[in-house]
Amino acid sequence: MCIKKKLKTNHKVWLCLLGNTLTMITIIILIIIFRDPSSKYFRLGPNDDLIVISVNINTWIKWSILLVVVGLIRGCEVLVNELGSPILGFRIYNPDCKTISDFTKNELNFLGNAMWFVNNFRGILMVVITITQFDIALISMFISELVSIYTVRHLLNEKEFISKSDEETGVPLSDYF
Repeated sequence: MCIKKKLKTNHKVWLCLLGNTLTMITIIILIIIFRDPSSKYFRLGPNDDLIVISVNINTWIKWSILLVVVGLIRGCEVLVNELGSPILGFRIYNPDCKTISDFTKNELNFLGNAMWFVNNFRGILMVVITITQFDIALISMFISELVSIYTVRHLLNEKEFISKSDEETGVPLSDYF
């Protein structure tokens, strides 16, 4: 006899994180196994042939300035995407929100389109910058994650959490394995 257990919302998220992590580890292992040792992508720091958007990054000063610029861009991107964009998105795309009092129609139209245009343009620049060398991409990701820790904590601090006992939250995740 098969007993069907309903997976709780938080367990679904934990399983997704596990799947995501396993996928990432698999990709890293495949890259390590099959990478070309002569590739210029897995180098660190400035190099004579490192060119980022037509700027030769051949000194530690230029490389440091590049990282500061990448950090500012990524930090701004996280703040905009986690704090500003949801406000616009929920006002514009939420089918249940029929009355809006904090923006005019034209204001939302302009802000939504302008915000997504700037986001897309910044995204193109960041792709071009971060694909040039792995260390730049890695540092860019770490900066994004550090800023995200702040913004997620800020958003969570605005919410109220009610703890439930283990009996009320459902079946432990370990029962699914």
